[in-house]
Formats: sequence, C-alpha cells, structure tokens
Amino acid sequence: MDIKPTVDVINPAFQSTKGRLFAGTSGVLKTSATKNAWAQLVNPLHSNVNLYVSFFALSNFSTKLVKAEFVVNAEPPGKAIVSPDVSVLKLASKHKPVGQILFNPHVSGSYSGGRLIGTRALGPQRSELGFRVDGRLIIEPGTNAMFFISSSTSAEAQIEFEWFENNAIF
Repeated sequence: MDIKPTVDVINPAFQSTKGRLFAGTSGVLKTSATKNAWAQLVNPLHSNVNLYVSFFALSNFSTKLVKAEFVVNAEPPGKAIVSPDVSVLKLASKHKPVGQILFNPHVSGSYSGGRLIGTRALGPQRSELGFRVDGRLIIEPGTNAMFFISSSTSAEAQIEFEWFENNAIF
C-alpha cells in the first residue's frame, strides 16, 4: 500500500492564501501616573463578517512595568484614532480589512462597561505574545476586544493584532 504524504496547514496560513488575513498595530501608547492609553480591534456593527483573532502582541518600549487589561465590549475614554498601520498579509491581494484597529495614545479616565478577561504585567523593554488564540476569539459585528494600558510612571507601549475575516457568521 502506497502511503501518500500529507501536509498540515494552520488555519491562519490557509486564510492568508485567500487574502483574508490582516495584521496591524496601534500607534505608540503613552502612559503616565495620571494618563492611560488603549487600543482595540473593532468589528463595525453592520459589517456582515466575523473577525477571527489569530494572535495579539504587546510591546513595552520603556524601562518601567506596564499593566495591560484585556477587556471585551467596553467603551474606552477619549476620541478614537483609526490606525493606518493595517495590511493584508497576502501582499499582492487587493482585499481591504473590515475590522479596524482604533486607539488613543494618552487619555484621562478608564473604560466603561465590557468584561475584563485578563491582565498582563508587561516587563520593561519587552514584546510578548498576549496569547495565541488561532481564531478562537471571534469578534462579531458590533463587538470589540481592547487592551487598556496603564503605568505608575511615564511609559510607551504598542499593541499588534492579527486576524482573518470570513462572511460566514455562525
């Protein structure tokens, strides 16, 4: 009996071949003892797609500890800025993401509503994978996932998201 070789392809790689895998980053988030910052991946209410998060990463560019709260469906303080730093990962693809990375680099106050999922302490001058979720975190139309950043001193951080989009809404 001939055994044929098989190849396992992880789903994000498969989605990339279809031009449905996107990645992007917030601007630099600047905190202090009195100011916070945030970045979120948002799926617009009438998008007719689901966003399946592959992973997210947190970077701390400062020499001090930064606290990152992972919150879903919260309303952040301040005015949202749309990140221009988002791209499809199949480089010749013409697909544009539906999902948006919104952020505010320097705000007073805290978020309202939502649900706290977890908190990370991000060490000085480090980048860490938040957690690899491989599509298990699903951001449905009208929902969001956010990192709310704070520090007891001046610090700079940045958040990166990778996700794929599919119009099959489950």
